[in-house]
Amino acid sequence: MAPNQTRDIVLSVELDASPEEVFRAVTDGTEIAKWLAPEAGSTPPESGKKGTIWVSWGEGMRADRELEIYESPKHLRHQAGENGETHAPLYADWIIEAHDGGQTTLRLVHSGFSPGADWDDEFESHARGWKLMLTNLRHYFARHPHEPAVHLVAPQNVEQPRAALWKKLLALVGLSAAPKAGDAFRLTTPKGEALTGTADFVIDGYDLGLVVRERGDALLRFNLMGKPESPSTFVFGYAIAYGPDRDRAAELNESVPLAD
Repeated sequence: MAPNQTRDIVLSVELDASPEEVFRAVTDGTEIAKWLAPEAGSTPPESGKKGTIWVSWGEGMRADRELEIYESPKHLRHQAGENGETHAPLYADWIIEAHDGGQTTLRLVHSGFSPGADWDDEFESHARGWKLMLTNLRHYFARHPHEPAVHLVAPQNVEQPRAALWKKLLALVGLSAAPKAGDAFRLTTPKGEALTGTADFVIDGYDLGLVVRERGDALLRFNLMGKPESPSTFVFGYAIAYGPDRDRAAELNESVPLAD
């Protein structure tokens, strides 16, 4: 499929980090686990052989890719799935640009998606996912640079339509029916502990990201997947906790009992 017959996801984020730190964040397994996937690793090119990168969210959710471009600290390119219509490879380009004042722009181009309406859901779900991941990365550099982290996923299938489950999620965390980033939340865990903080990412009906004050500004994330008419919803939830609070990441995943 010719380039003008495809569409691309193009996103960027401003980071309080050097280009070298940002390049490590998208290539080093320990750093990747602080914002993208719980497990990851990479091998740089060597002796004429292409490098590799892999990420995993658990059993059956691992992706291994060859590196097409590895230009530290400016540019990384690798395959990132395949076109749902033509099965041609999709590519992710990570482009890093330094600015005065110690800030760096990370630009992501996820290219090669089919343009037809039949593939809107695939395109939009990838775009939503990347937006949330880049929010995670910005939070890491702004709040927890170089701190160790624990990233735990908590996927579950809930027997409730997505729209109804979204309303339940908002009620459990004390947010309005039309929340926005910056809104304050408050929830009570099953153990009776109050947790507070702010929402830092909202896509109505699909995605909610929370920054939990009592856990050292740890991240708690919910991604709701399912057709509107489906009686059940797959929830990809996860928590990322940093520094001395990282041993309590599992508690965060248990703090909002959606299936009850």
